[in-house]
Amino acid sequence: MAEAFKRLAQGRFAGSTAKIYDVPSSTEAIIKTINISNNTGTDRIVTLHHVDNGGSTADTNLILPGVNIVAGGFAEWEGTMTMAALTEIHGFAAAANEISYTIWGIEIS
Repeated sequence: MAEAFKRLAQGRFAGSTAKIYDVPSSTEAIIKTINISNNTGTDRIVTLHHVDNGGSTADTNLILPGVNIVAGGFAEWEGTMTMAALTEIHGFAAAANEISYTIWGIEIS
């Protein structure tokens, strides 16, 4: 079993609440850092949730509750979040394809 700190997911928010990372089956993950970048000229609000398999976003599973990312700015969540197989991180930004995210951590299988 090889474990390495790596980029787990990277992309842009879709403009509606959507899954941005899904822990594979028979795997656990430890999330260490989530970077969010706003390369536009307009402030944007971003929300993140840690959702159980088959669950939905709610106030009880918020990671970032509507954080304003200023134009040309970034936000970084840093800590330790353990995730079971098939659990997910969902993200929301009101504007599609304008806010980028990168999730860093370890997958253990």
